Amino acid sequence: MKNELQKLTGDVLRLYEEINQKTESSLGQIVSITRLYDELQSQLEGVSAEEVDLLQDQIKSTLEKLLAISKSLNMIKTLKLTLAGQDETRDPAKRSQVALQTRRGLEER
Repeated sequence: MKNELQKLTGDVLRLYEEINQKTESSLGQIVSITRLYDELQSQLEGVSAEEVDLLQDQIKSTLEKLLAISKSLNMIKTLKLTLAGQDETRDPAKRSQVALQTRRGLEER
């Protein structure tokens, strides 16, 4: 009976130690998460909604300009292929190749 009680007490102590270690580990993680949250909140306070809006507008404007440049480049490519095709109209094989490339260029727009 005494041995069983000692064994049971030892098991309870081991379980208590495991729980204590897990709790300490969890508390350490909670402290880290809380610290990160506070840091994030502090950093976000330094950025205004107007600044975010301004940056979004600048990005949109840049993307629109890049898209316009891309369309212009496609038109230049198509024009170049068309003009190159006029020079090569004497060769039927080259003519069909240029026509195919011109169609592809027009489809990309």
